[in-house]
Amino acid sequence: MANEIGKTEPPAPPYPEAQYSSSFFQQFNNILRLYFNRLTNSVNQLLSTDDGGKVLYMPRGLFYSTTDQNATAINTGYPVEFENTYIGNGVSIGGVGNTRITVSADGVYNFQVTLQFEHNNSSTASLFVWANKNGTDVSYGAHHQSVKGNDYNIAHWNFSIGLTANQYIEMYWATDDTGLNLHTEAATSLHPGIPSSVVAVSFVSNL
Repeated sequence: MANEIGKTEPPAPPYPEAQYSSSFFQQFNNILRLYFNRLTNSVNQLLSTDDGGKVLYMPRGLFYSTTDQNATAINTGYPVEFENTYIGNGVSIGGVGNTRITVSADGVYNFQVTLQFEHNNSSTASLFVWANKNGTDVSYGAHHQSVKGNDYNIAHWNFSIGLTANQYIEMYWATDDTGLNLHTEAATSLHPGIPSSVVAVSFVSNL
């Protein structure tokens, strides 16, 4: 596979003989030399400023929704759904409605969220989007924007947050107008399909 770091296996030196043998020590030294050469090459490749990043396999995920998501009541928080997995390695989606983004390792994670909104009447609507960690809203973790009547809008949000293994993030949204919804569109001859929600998650660093 391209961009795969050279892996090393523990050496398997021969069993020592009862009497001193120069051939045994030569064989033993050759085995250790080969092992340490491979180990050194792997470490150098990992730490290289030119090549190191491409051989690291960090926890990561990319999830999206292909369904419309509606607010049945105004000024009420609804968790955003992400029922499709494009990438899932150490990060998974689950919970009722596929709203919980769960990590398997401690770390600081970056979330890049995109929500596609559609407004179906002539008034201007308020939109609120916020992050929820393990069932608790993140302090000062909300955004507020206005959406014009009979219009489309996109909410983008990029944030980083510390999580421990098996903790999860949910994205919530609310509006003061039920004519506003998270909107998806099927593919046409003009454009590919448009998801109503997308979230990309990447590991930034250890806690």
